[in-house]
Amino acid sequence: MLLSTFWIDYPILRNTLSAVPDATVTWEQSDLTEDGDHRMLVWVEGESYDTFDTALEDDPTVKPPTRVVEFDDRRLYHLELTPDGRAKSVYPILIEDGSLLRTVTATHEGWHFRAVFPTEGALERFHRFFVENDVSLELQRLYEERTGDGDSQFGLTDQQRETLIAAVDAGYLDIPRSCSLAELGEQFDISPNATSERFRRGVKTLTENTVYPSTHSE
Repeated sequence: MLLSTFWIDYPILRNTLSAVPDATVTWEQSDLTEDGDHRMLVWVEGESYDTFDTALEDDPTVKPPTRVVEFDDRRLYHLELTPDGRAKSVYPILIEDGSLLRTVTATHEGWHFRAVFPTEGALERFHRFFVENDVSLELQRLYEERTGDGDSQFGLTDQQRETLIAAVDAGYLDIPRSCSLAELGEQFDISPNATSERFRRGVKTLTENTVYPSTHSE
């Protein structure tokens, strides 16, 4: 699988987000109906919901919301794309290719997609859709996730993965610690400094490729 992070000047809700710079939209899910409709649930956080709702009325990519539910300081909007919005949506291609969206967020600066593609062809088709529609995009991160013994995961080398697992098993991350770097290094016949470097690089790589904000660009 290919895990990637993109910044995209996505046309969907572009006019609305431009009118409400303080708003953040987080995509929750999309549904494609047999009639060809495209409906989606999005969370919205911001300070100017009245302005946001007004901007939605004039946005050419979505119809006025059919349902709005408020939770504390954010709202859940049920939106349906207009014919113009459906033509500019990449979601049908993702579904057809078996790709998955992990996180999608948007502000007035653009959209950030974290997606999983089953093949290089699926990733290329996703990219080509925006190029052919003259939409700006930037690949911020790309790595291959594999499964199976000995294969790297989340961008980790085999040595980094082994060191992180050994650190957990040996109690290096316990409070208090049950072993030292020297004792951990003895398992791999390397020095404490080499163990520390391998451990820190592994933690950094794992963090960047899992929980680090998708706006980070390598």
